[in-house]
Amino acid sequence: MTDRARKSSGRGKSGWRVAVLGGGAWGTALALAMLRAGHAVRLFARDPETVASIGRGENPRYLPGIAIAAGIEATSDIEAALTGADCVLAVTPAQALRATLAAAKDH
Repeated sequence: MTDRARKSSGRGKSGWRVAVLGGGAWGTALALAMLRAGHAVRLFARDPETVASIGRGENPRYLPGIAIAAGIEATSDIEAALTGADCVLAVTPAQALRATLAAAKDH
């Protein structure tokens, strides 16, 4: 996001608050890209072990050997992931998308 776009959107230099719904390879990679672009990132994963491993700095099940920056806040609570989000990226397998969006719709 350019400085001009940030000013017109009312956002500061810290960027957007991004919620990534999906803790697989694609969701984790997008969360890393958003963090590197200067955005605050919360990543929702259904599996508590995935959340814990991301908190330890890696997602060995889906991205083995790739360091996960400490700035990504992982959670298995979809409401916590969505609270205050400016942007939501739904990155789940097709078979889980409907259930994930249904859980997210009231938040």
